[in-house]
Amino acid sequence: MARLIELIECVRPMSRVASPSGFALPKPEGGYRPVFEFGLEDRACAVLIREALKPFARAHPQLACHPAQVLLSGGLPVACEHLRQALDAAPSGAVFIQIDAKRFFPSIACEGLAGMTGLPPEVIHRHLSVEHMDVRGKRSLENALSMKGNDQGDETPAPSGVGREKGDAALGGIATGSAAASLVAEMVMGHILRDAGSLPSLIALIVYSDNIGAVVRTREEALALQEAVLGAFSRSRAGPLSASKVSIKDIATGFNFVGYRWQQQGESLTAEPSRRKHEFWQLTFSTDLLEAGLGINRADANHFRRRLTGYANSKQEWAGRDRFLAEWEGRIDAAFAHQNGA
Repeated sequence: MARLIELIECVRPMSRVASPSGFALPKPEGGYRPVFEFGLEDRACAVLIREALKPFARAHPQLACHPAQVLLSGGLPVACEHLRQALDAAPSGAVFIQIDAKRFFPSIACEGLAGMTGLPPEVIHRHLSVEHMDVRGKRSLENALSMKGNDQGDETPAPSGVGREKGDAALGGIATGSAAASLVAEMVMGHILRDAGSLPSLIALIVYSDNIGAVVRTREEALALQEAVLGAFSRSRAGPLSASKVSIKDIATGFNFVGYRWQQQGESLTAEPSRRKHEFWQLTFSTDLLEAGLGINRADANHFRRRLTGYANSKQEWAGRDRFLAEWEGRIDAAFAHQNGA
């Protein structure tokens, strides 16, 4: 903070073009996700944008987020609590519908953001728009993003017609990693949800970032919600946007949402980590731990304990969390005991 305060006087407010480094991170389900790392001055500008937008995102009649969005009102724990309450209230035969936006952050058309956020176009271009930023490593990032994963697991592609993906766009949209990006994306999603209209038959609508989930009584109601949301995607001033997957599942069969596999059977509700992402995390962590134990990298035991604790803390709904934590703590101890010859 002291360093930031020293540099504030050196920054011409919002007049510089952000120059982040661009990276491609692998996703558990295949393919890559663009991520941008900003320097101190660029981060300072993004924080100012975020703080300026917060009052509007919370309360403005036209710009505010939708009541179903939870990112600004407690995040993942609130999403899980709303879902638990909805599943407890759901009648027999109820279903869960989830709609995943197709490359939501990279697909947002920055030209439409001025009217949706109130920000000057110059600020949007210099500090939010990937297309207008001076991105370091842009070519290698674009090459990585051109590699596609084909395995969609137990989900189904978005239906044909309105809202279906129309192919991968060039590197663009708003930059993930910016302090302002999530808030701007929330405001875009708020517009989409309001445009989708009122659906009074919902038991619950829960929106966490670009993941839209709803508990409804019948498949017919789920299809009506799907049509409304995909239509709003296609009409968005920040789009047109689209859906990558639409999943409609009986709650008694189970479904994936916000990092968990949920299943309601009578009075019993279980929440397990989503299998694919959980296995991906364990594989990555195990590989890093093995390399550290062999001395290939310099990470110490405390580094792995912090990573493990952070992951475990994100799985508070999981009944097996403590057992998982104890098992991996033992593996960390064993890896570094072997390294030290103990």
